[in-house]
Amino acid sequence: MKIPLVSTFLEDDVYETRLTDKFMENVICNEDHYYHRTAQILSKRQFEPTVYYLSQEKIMKKFTHKYGHSIIRVPAKRINFIHEPIVYAPKMIELIKDYDICDFVAGYYVYYKVPDPFDYFVSKLHKKMPLVAKWVGGKHEWLFPIRKSIKKRALQRCDRILASSSSEINALETVFDIPKEKISRLISPHDFSTFKKRDRKFAAEKISMNPDFRYLLSVGRLTKRKGLESLLDVFNELQKKYDDLKLIIVGDGPLFGYIENFRKKHLLEKKIILTGRLTHDVLCYYYNISTALLHISLGAGVAGVIIEASASGLPVIATTGAGSTHEYVNERNQNGILINYGNNNELKNAIMTMLENDNSFRNFNTDFLNEFSYDAFGKQLSTIYSELLE
Repeated sequence: MKIPLVSTFLEDDVYETRLTDKFMENVICNEDHYYHRTAQILSKRQFEPTVYYLSQEKIMKKFTHKYGHSIIRVPAKRINFIHEPIVYAPKMIELIKDYDICDFVAGYYVYYKVPDPFDYFVSKLHKKMPLVAKWVGGKHEWLFPIRKSIKKRALQRCDRILASSSSEINALETVFDIPKEKISRLISPHDFSTFKKRDRKFAAEKISMNPDFRYLLSVGRLTKRKGLESLLDVFNELQKKYDDLKLIIVGDGPLFGYIENFRKKHLLEKKIILTGRLTHDVLCYYYNISTALLHISLGAGVAGVIIEASASGLPVIATTGAGSTHEYVNERNQNGILINYGNNNELKNAIMTMLENDNSFRNFNTDFLNEFSYDAFGKQLSTIYSELLE
């Protein structure tokens, strides 16, 4: 069966660059993003997935991902309107209207004031095929009243909504009046043959890092609301107390230049390591050499980096509003510490607790990771497709 995995983001905005042929070939086709992990799993279960990206690039083009599945870049128009743009992509409808089913792998909250591509696609495809939508929450409080009604209508028109945490499911039921039978709890998949515990010295050698230092790790897009400014300020203070402490920041984004300037200003070029974007087969070793993962963003959903860290035996410091609730991170299980977003004192104290009690956070139970496996994800998603096509 052929399955379209459709992103309803204008991906130029997500990556903050146009999806040129070169960018598609060098970056998108080599990413280990959720979209592509989903396609990889479906391919192994005899499906034929194709991942669709929206872009302002005018020429539609097909690419091949390193996992073997196809990616199609679809032209979209971006019309500036008040504070948020209107994105119009009729070509996407033409491409997917003849499939048996459509899976929107991203599209929860794109815009808060104007209708987004998810709402538009659902309005055109409703009742023409079963529609599956992945939900990763968001700040529904930010939605304008008329905007909330549009989003609610789009969600209610979907045949199945996939959510990964109880808080997300609760919001779907209570805020958007989605019936329980239309919601499936489905956890994003992770490759535990890649993210796993390893000998620290072995991992350090793999990525040419000195195991004599202790490393704090941050992984993700370098954007506002990720807590990076707080992290830099707190690290600058703590590195004066702990001579062997370094900070590794993995990822890219608009704050890359800000971080570079910060470390130059404070003479921290040797203590703050900027790696840029990394593929999973390299990133996994950074988890193995670190003392703690810092995931202190203002976000929603279950962050993949938390699962990757846990599978690698690495404790996590996370914010209560970042999808990292007590379901996955808490001191009781000794796998991490939760703090409030933007609270530098709590962040500082949590890092010091980790540094001074490292062994206390290393022997946590990882049984909860079973639901994040490729096999569990593939079985459940296949069942959902079958149910909707009966």
